[in-house]
Amino acid sequence: MGTITLKRASQDVQQWKTQEYHGKQIHVSTAPRVNENEALVGHGQQWDFKVKITESGAGPAADECASAQSDPESFYSTQAVTEDLGFTKGRELIEGM
Repeated sequence: MGTITLKRASQDVQQWKTQEYHGKQIHVSTAPRVNENEALVGHGQQWDFKVKITESGAGPAADECASAQSDPESFYSTQAVTEDLGFTKGRELIEGM
C-alpha cells in the first residue's frame, strides 16, 4: 500500500488524503453529512466521502480518470471509517479501469 499524504487542493477548500495504487493516485475527502438521513439508525455523526482517481503525481486538482461518492443510504459513523471506505472504493475504481 502506498504512502498517505494530506493535501489541500488549490481550487477548492476540501482537504484530500492521497494514496498511490497501481500507477494512479486515489484522493479521498471526507465531511460530516450536511443533512443526516433519519432513516439510518445508529450513533454518532453521519459522514460522506468523495473519491477522485488521477494519474500518478497529478494531485487532486487535476482532471480525474474516475470519481465516486458515498452512498447516501449507507451509514458511515466516523471519519476514519468513511476515509477507509473511500480508499476501498478508489481501489475498486482503479481495478475496474
